[in-house]
Amino acid sequence: MSRFICYCGYVIRDTSDYLSYKGSIMPDQDEYDYLDYVSEIIESKCSDRKKLVDDFYFKVPDMTKTIYQCSQCGRLYIENNNELFCFRPENHNNKVVLKSVHGEKWKGFLHAEWNDKKYEWQDYKGYVCADVNYPCESIRSYDENEIIDGYYRLLDELKQVGVIRYATLKINGKLIHEWNNS
Repeated sequence: MSRFICYCGYVIRDTSDYLSYKGSIMPDQDEYDYLDYVSEIIESKCSDRKKLVDDFYFKVPDMTKTIYQCSQCGRLYIENNNELFCFRPENHNNKVVLKSVHGEKWKGFLHAEWNDKKYEWQDYKGYVCADVNYPCESIRSYDENEIIDGYYRLLDELKQVGVIRYATLKINGKLIHEWNNS
């Protein structure tokens, strides 16, 4: 599901990874199958462990259901067999139940891109986008080549507070800078 409209009218988008309003749930009845499979991989004497891990990554999505939370009203949507089931909270104050257990300290990602050529369908030549839970200017568009300063300024800020795991800067499709906190 790439997007849908909540009953309150808010558009919920599923257009990228690491969304603070999206998650997965696993039925309790499937939990032991999941744990058994993890144990099987850990204890396996199989020489092709990569195949076991790859199989695991294909199996896990079949054991989980996608869940979304509306950032506007707090409703929860659970996807089951391509159908959405909506649940409305009694308390509308908590709209972040799917955010990482690390809260604002979750280590996210920073991406910046600049293209000299601006296509007709684009509003800008470049952008800096921070996928973090930390309060900062997470998306900014640029019309000038000031993107490099904006990228490094935001990267330094996110590094100082310890909420960044990976960052990239591309200019005209070429990777100019990559930072990894591992």
